Amino acid sequence: MADDTPLSDGELPRAYRKGNSTEGVLPILGYILGDQVGSRLFGETSGARIAIVLMTLAAVWAVVQRSRRGESIGWWIPSVAVYLFFRGIAGLIWGEDVFLAVGIGLKVALGLGALVSVVIGRPAAALLAPLVLPFSSEIREHARYLSTMRNLTVAYSVYQLVTVGFEIWLLGETESGTGFLLIRTAIGSAAGFIGFIVAVFYVDRRLRTIPGFGGVMEMFEEIGIALEQRRDEAKGS
Repeated sequence: MADDTPLSDGELPRAYRKGNSTEGVLPILGYILGDQVGSRLFGETSGARIAIVLMTLAAVWAVVQRSRRGESIGWWIPSVAVYLFFRGIAGLIWGEDVFLAVGIGLKVALGLGALVSVVIGRPAAALLAPLVLPFSSEIREHARYLSTMRNLTVAYSVYQLVTVGFEIWLLGETESGTGFLLIRTAIGSAAGFIGFIVAVFYVDRRLRTIPGFGGVMEMFEEIGIALEQRRDEAKGS
């Protein structure tokens, strides 16, 4: 059973702490918005330039907001900003195909990186899962948890490498970068959602053999209670 005491903000997984969820994706949203709107209004070259400017402004704004709250800037926002900046520059210099190919190359790197993490005995999923769900230290050290996360990491790696093949084929079949992005996003979003649901049920089934583990749904319930309490405290202050 879950403890009746709600999770504190410090006990919440990092994905749900204040400022993380929205500000972390602002550079990405700024880049997509600038690229799509700018390309339609002023052409592809100007759209890429506008995307870089909006992405940079969004990243700076997110950093400033975190600094004003006394929070750590972290590595995510600067990393995303640097990646998008150099990807945009590559697109401006070498054209749209190179711009799209950089994204495919990143998928290859993620897939191979996930495999390497399994080979060296530190599966990426085991390190990242606690950022989303409040697994206790006892559960994280259990052999069942480690084997489950190893399997998830391998599945993620295979998924990334398979989608690379699909995207290379799609890139040759579509006449524009916008069409490629729209199709890839639609299919990728659906596949990602289904994959997440499957992963949740898989983790729940596998880890229920660990003593003291009440289930993934119970953990989501704890997170929901803690977030609701935080909203109530914010309204009362």
